[in-house]
Amino acid sequence: MPARGTRTGGPPPAAALPALLEVVPAGPVRARLDAPASKSVTNRALACAALAAGETLLRGPLRSDDAAAMRAAVGAMGAAVGEAEGGAWLVRGTAGRPRSPAGPVDARLSGTTLRFVAALATLTPSGATVGGLPGLLARPVGPLTAALRALGAGAADRDGFPPVRLAGGGLAGGSVTVPSARSSQFASAVLLVAPYASAAVELRAEELPAPGYVELTAAVMRAFGAEVERRGQAAWRVGAGHPYQGGDFAVEYDASAAAHLFALAVATGGTVTVANAAEASRQPDAGLPAVLARMGATVRRDGAALTVTGPPLPNPLDADLGAMPDQVTTVAALAALAPGRSRLRGVAVARGHESDRLAALAGELAKLGVGVEERPDGLVVTGGRAAGPARLATHGDHRLAMAFASVAARVPGVAIEDPGCVAKTYPGFWDDLAAAGVRWRAHPSR
Repeated sequence: MPARGTRTGGPPPAAALPALLEVVPAGPVRARLDAPASKSVTNRALACAALAAGETLLRGPLRSDDAAAMRAAVGAMGAAVGEAEGGAWLVRGTAGRPRSPAGPVDARLSGTTLRFVAALATLTPSGATVGGLPGLLARPVGPLTAALRALGAGAADRDGFPPVRLAGGGLAGGSVTVPSARSSQFASAVLLVAPYASAAVELRAEELPAPGYVELTAAVMRAFGAEVERRGQAAWRVGAGHPYQGGDFAVEYDASAAAHLFALAVATGGTVTVANAAEASRQPDAGLPAVLARMGATVRRDGAALTVTGPPLPNPLDADLGAMPDQVTTVAALAALAPGRSRLRGVAVARGHESDRLAALAGELAKLGVGVEERPDGLVVTGGRAAGPARLATHGDHRLAMAFASVAARVPGVAIEDPGCVAKTYPGFWDDLAAAGVRWRAHPSR
């Protein structure tokens, strides 16, 4: 019998999960496990490796729906991505000359794939069209297409939304201001192709909600040989004549996924250790444990192992989460358990993610009897009295599903719809919960 808190196998296929999953609270969790690889780093590295000269050994990439979308997209543009020893991917790059795909590129539901590949398509000989599934087609892309046009590319969209049509032929370079209030990915996408412009690119991201994600892009680019200089809080210069070179690149842990594991400790008063939480990570969500400490958690580091132990009940807090907007789901779920009033600010950008996360959180947490006031840039949550039974909709959003799991691990009678949506970034999430001692089952009504 495996020890509690030990991962015992791969993720179950989405088809193996019930359509309506009920979590059975079992007291404080106890777990030590590895978080999955970073989706953000995997997709950035795939973009760089696809454009690089030579081959790249991509060690420890994330295997998820988003990464699969990116892998297929760069493959359609001429980068060969194959399996290598130890679960690595071997990527044969295009030396800055991706081909025009035979048909439209399907980004599925992946925002990073849509935006990064649209930028890559400007380097093809005759262009490409990039689209995706209906949920993705509601996510904005207009600031990116405008920025690409400003740098000399032919680019058009559907009134600011996908699909995106790129003419190909390359980029001239120059200076560009990228409105980034709705997504930092617009700026990241431009930076990723900037080494192949005819002249240097100087980019300023206007109203950038999370500069850390753009600097993460710059860090991956530098690892592949690009010349990227940061020139202020939200400005970068990419030199011409420094294209990507293939090599050996290791993908670090996913701080966003680890955050959902740490939230289980805080929700249940238990202890979770993520054994592969690299201390030097540039991922903005690596800052979430410090927020959890403000909610009463104890945080300890031992090398790459990061341990969070939760309090009997989390404390309410007032927090600006602008640097890590994805974590409004995690913190709002914990605030529902915290006796008192919490204010979560600076996350208006979360309205344009896989769902309108602020509206969805307000609506779903209210089903638990939690007082939630929706603000333009955040939420006010009056918690401490969350109670079931309740059936929580995930709105097809992986982060809502994982955040609601924390509440359900504490509050009896909570069922979560469409739990398989976590496959977007963390296919093994429910398997890891089981390893931590959190039981779940098909809801009796289904």
